[in-house]
Order: sequence, then C-alpha cells, then structure tokens
Amino acid sequence: MKLHQAFEISRGDVVAFIGAGGKTSTLVTLGYELAEMGWRVIATTTVGVPEEQLSLMPRALSPEADSTTISQALTDDRFVFLYGSIDKGMVYGPDPDWIASLIDAVDSDVILIEADKSNGMALKAPYEHEPVIPSETSLVVNMASMTALSETLDTEHVYNPEAIIQRYGFLKGGRIKSPWVAQILRDQELG
Repeated sequence: MKLHQAFEISRGDVVAFIGAGGKTSTLVTLGYELAEMGWRVIATTTVGVPEEQLSLMPRALSPEADSTTISQALTDDRFVFLYGSIDKGMVYGPDPDWIASLIDAVDSDVILIEADKSNGMALKAPYEHEPVIPSETSLVVNMASMTALSETLDTEHVYNPEAIIQRYGFLKGGRIKSPWVAQILRDQELG
C-alpha cells in the first residue's frame, strides 16, 4: 500500500507530520510518491530542520519567490520545498500564518508540513508550545518509531520523557514497551 492510500490523501489537503521517528522521511517519500502521480506538491516546515535535509528535495525556494516562480517550479519539478530562512545549519519555515496565503496564491495539489521536532529521537511527548500545526491543516499524522522499543525511557532516547513519566507513572529508565508507545500516541495531550 502506498502512503497516499494509507493516509487517504486528497487534493487540497494540508498535511502536518508530528511526533518522532520518521517525519522527514515520510514527508519526503510521500512528496515524491505524489509528484510521480502528477500532483503538484509543496513541502515546508513550521520548526527548524537540519540544512542537509534540503538535499532530499528536488527543489527548494525561499519565500521571496513569488507565486509565479513557485508555480513554475511546481510545473518543472512537481515537488518543491519552501523555507523562510537558513541560520547556523538549520532551515526554518515561514510563519505558519503564511500557509493561508500560500493556499490562495499557488496552484499546488497538496501541502506537506513538518510541524514538530524531536531532535532525531524515536519517541516524544510535546512541550506546551509544540507542535506548531497551522490552522489550515486538514490531516495530522502522528509518528513514533518502533526503534523506541529497544531503548530506555530517558532523555538520551526520548524527547521530553518527563511528561510521559509524569502522566503515566512509567518507570524512568525502564525499557519502552509497545503498549506504552500506543498509549502515548492515543493520548489527547501527548499524542
């Protein structure tokens, strides 16, 4: 099954990827998959991502690019990443409020957004200010990696483990179990 089928992606969707363990690779894979189907795909971020991830995209443009330039890039490459700035090796997206104007100004079929950070960890609980999901989002995809199951519940392996420990009383430093991951993903606050 393809990702667009699993997520039931429709033209016009704004998809936000949150959580941990595979947001970027899933966004990139889905972007290429949709582009190969002839869709016009815009990707962006509402958080900082490492600059080397730009090399995963067929084309990257800053928001100084006008709608005509973005539209032409979509015609040429089908899959375009839009960013706000690059600073100290990190790529930052434009202001999340910019998404609304992007929807109206550019003829894309779908917008894919990396809307959360996890510092490369396989499991996370968000802090109060996370994730950064634009109000125009029609689908939120929460991620966790099964590689978390071989790790311990601590700051070395889990993003914000304190929130998980406080909420559920799981053993700090204990081996992460699959029911824990499922419970975290289903949780209205942590998931």
